Amino acid sequence: MNKPDAFWGWNEPESAANTDYQPVNPYNHTRLTDSGHLIEFDDTKTRERIRVMHRSNTFIEMHPNGDEVHKIWGDGYYITLGDHNISIGVDDGNLAKKLNITVYGDVNMQIAGNKVENIDGDVTQHIKGSYTQVVEGYSSVTSQLGASITAGGGISGGLQIKAANVNMDGNSRIRGNLNAGNIYSQGRVDTSETGGMRAGIAGFVTPLGGVAVGFPLAVPGNIICVGTMNAGIAVNAGVAMNSPLSNFGNMFAIMMTDVVNTTIYDTHTHLGVMNGGGMTGSSTIQMA
Repeated sequence: MNKPDAFWGWNEPESAANTDYQPVNPYNHTRLTDSGHLIEFDDTKTRERIRVMHRSNTFIEMHPNGDEVHKIWGDGYYITLGDHNISIGVDDGNLAKKLNITVYGDVNMQIAGNKVENIDGDVTQHIKGSYTQVVEGYSSVTSQLGASITAGGGISGGLQIKAANVNMDGNSRIRGNLNAGNIYSQGRVDTSETGGMRAGIAGFVTPLGGVAVGFPLAVPGNIICVGTMNAGIAVNAGVAMNSPLSNFGNMFAIMMTDVVNTTIYDTHTHLGVMNGGGMTGSSTIQMA
């Protein structure tokens, strides 16, 4: 008897005419041909059966309880030129019947038209190898509830998505790091109360608004940049803006200090005759 994988839980049923219960004459009517073909009509009480067997052992047998076994000792071919309909079980409200298929090899399926599956229950697939799917048209997956994707159980696992554009409607939460060439936001870029956003080697944004671009550490309420900060029209500051090595075309601030420009303005030359000319100290007019 065939014994498929125990996971599916089925075996080929044993014939009613076995070694323990042989057919009883004259109830068993047989026809055996010269080459070895056999036809049996067994009327033995409680073991009624019909068996048609080829000399190669390929056979069809109908059992006393109505079961039927087709066993082919070779290749099998089923060709239907019209529709082919298969129904398993009866929708009578009782326990549903099952279809068990075991293939000790490969399965190849060619569908010239469309394939539609309507599944009232769940679908579970356990793939011990790799899984590849190629869609030449449009692909769509819709989940009415949540969806979860897990790739890899260790550091070697990862999820790769290659697309011209990735659009997400809703919130996105990343527990690890996010590496990107450019990040564009139509709204705000916020950090958590304990986290920060780095800009440069060690720069970041503090929860209190400090921004450091480059190596220096951010200070709450200050913007620190070791390089150049350019503005096409103006740079506005509520309290102060310090730039010891730069000149600004327009600078507006309630309180500010530009060390270079202030020094240049404060240090000037008088052409007066009484003092004989020469350098003077700070001017009484301060830059605003």
